Amino acid sequence: MAKLMSSYKNKFAGRPAAVLGGGPSLPGDLAKLPEGCVLIAVNSHAIYLCEPDFMVYNDHPAEFPLLDEAIRTYKGVKVSPEPTSDIKFDVPVWTGFYSSNTAAWFALWLGCDPVILCGMDCYQGEQKYFHPYEDKPHFHYPLDHHINPWIEDAKNMLPNWQRVKAMSGPLVCVFGQYGV
Repeated sequence: MAKLMSSYKNKFAGRPAAVLGGGPSLPGDLAKLPEGCVLIAVNSHAIYLCEPDFMVYNDHPAEFPLLDEAIRTYKGVKVSPEPTSDIKFDVPVWTGFYSSNTAAWFALWLGCDPVILCGMDCYQGEQKYFHPYEDKPHFHYPLDHHINPWIEDAKNMLPNWQRVKAMSGPLVCVFGQYGV
């Protein structure tokens, strides 16, 4: 039986959290995290490098075979609006445009401070992920397409958005850089 999202409010109050994207900067960003971070994977990318506490995904697993397989084998807590979630959304959740939006919201809902965005290169550069991955049409959109949901919605939809920082990449200009 799924637990309620409301029961997770401030569960990790004051602990740092890392929201782990799949960009090429993720391995280096992981190495810079403070001790005791709550690790939150965006989709299944981070499971190649670590054992995250949570995996957050908005995508329909049936449309993404690698994600579908990860969901079936992942031992941590799955967080999604999909029926495969271990947590039922009984409060309004910002699912945003990307799974990373939901993951950042979830980290803040948990009460984490700071929330550190890692491996979020916003599909810029030649290499899109730190691991091999099928080319997708959204890879070829300009940076503004990927960053606008953060600029336009995050400050209105993320609870206590001021606790968010980016370890590296384009989102540093939106939230500031962690550790500086």
